[in-house]
Amino acid sequence: MGSPGAAFSAALAAEDFPLVEGQEGMGMAPDKYREVFDLAQRGTRAFRDRRFDEAISFYSKALNLRPGDPIILSNRSLAFCRISQLLRERSAADSEYQPLNGLDPTTHAELALKDAEKIISINSNSPRPYLLKAYALILLEHYHEAREALLAGLQVDPLSHVLQTCLSDLDRNTNIAAGARRARLDRTDDFECTLCFKLLYEPVTTPCGHSFCRSCLHQSMDHGNKCPMCRTVLFIGPRTYPISVTLSNIIQRNFPEEYAERRSEHETMTYAGVDLMPLFVMDVVLPCQKMALNIFEPRYRLMVRRIMEGNHRMGMVAIDSATGTVADCGCEVEILECEPLPDGRFYLEVEGSRRFRILRSWDQDGYRVAEVEWLQDTPLPEGSQERRELIELANGASELARAYIRRARETVRTARRTRHLDLESMPGPQDPEKFSFWLANLISLRPSDRLDLLRLRDTRERISSSIRLLSDAEQGCRVQ
Repeated sequence: MGSPGAAFSAALAAEDFPLVEGQEGMGMAPDKYREVFDLAQRGTRAFRDRRFDEAISFYSKALNLRPGDPIILSNRSLAFCRISQLLRERSAADSEYQPLNGLDPTTHAELALKDAEKIISINSNSPRPYLLKAYALILLEHYHEAREALLAGLQVDPLSHVLQTCLSDLDRNTNIAAGARRARLDRTDDFECTLCFKLLYEPVTTPCGHSFCRSCLHQSMDHGNKCPMCRTVLFIGPRTYPISVTLSNIIQRNFPEEYAERRSEHETMTYAGVDLMPLFVMDVVLPCQKMALNIFEPRYRLMVRRIMEGNHRMGMVAIDSATGTVADCGCEVEILECEPLPDGRFYLEVEGSRRFRILRSWDQDGYRVAEVEWLQDTPLPEGSQERRELIELANGASELARAYIRRARETVRTARRTRHLDLESMPGPQDPEKFSFWLANLISLRPSDRLDLLRLRDTRERISSSIRLLSDAEQGCRVQ
């Protein structure tokens, strides 16, 4: 088990005082500045030789000539901390055989804390004084306040690896050694997204300094490329949205319950569940059908981003011409390729997979979401006469399809059309239901006819119907 101050001791070192020659040094007469420089340098040499009492003496003399200098104050604060730590780690046997006179460890730590706080009052833009303050507070066993000092330093420099390491070390050691409860930050507006008014989830900080939930900023930029707060133009895209790891860690550590709720909410939005389906209302798609989509509407751009963070699947439905409303059946499609374009659009390539019936639907952030049940054809028992006849029918239809595709390739000249006539993708007759839809995709059908095929649960009827339509298409030279 390590000391909670070990990481601080390893991370902090005495700084060299700058030498300015040939002009009035740092607002002082050159000879006086040179004297301060010499004292500071002698103090630093003594510090590096672990003669901390001498170092403090030299630094104190330098501060008498140049009060409030942050570098000298920083070095003296560190020297006080080192003495305090050495005295705390000194064994009882050493004290018995070589008793020491002078200040006790607590007083040294208090003097170190006083210097660190003075530096912060002079220059609060550097993370170093916050690190010194936390070091002194740890030596005083004020672990909660030490943690707050580190968090304050991370607000000054969120990317400081030293602060992050020391914070992690403090949490690990104090939880084990001291049983200290973690300090809890108050839930303030600083940790709230100004777009959704909830706790920040996967926070992103813009170049202009404002923080939002990553998904909220995405959604905002569907409508324009300006910061939602200050209207600064943001030259960033979906692939360059780095999550603020430090801010995210602070939120997770201090608000674990609320963060867990936000994560659950986000996962629900990304449709990891198989029975909750975001709907793209456009056209009737059949299983095995492939198509390309150009997504440009803001509501669907939001939907696609959520889908790509989830299971890469959505439902394709059409407006039923008979009712004028969204059809009761649709087809789940898998996004095989998703290419974000520079203007925010998405180019998608999708393939139909399973059919579903909509149980209920509702609007969510501008697009439709549905609870669905999956549709399958009425199964035929394995080994039954009906199934053998169905497979025989599928075998005959597959030969017809091969002949049809060969003739079509001889007559169709445009590659745009022949790409759909792919024998390699033909399912085997042992899966008649899937084969029946592949067969139907060879034929140009009206949306209403395709919708009827989706609703149909009789594989034999679908294959028979497709054979008739295929024969009609061949006679009429209607090649898809």
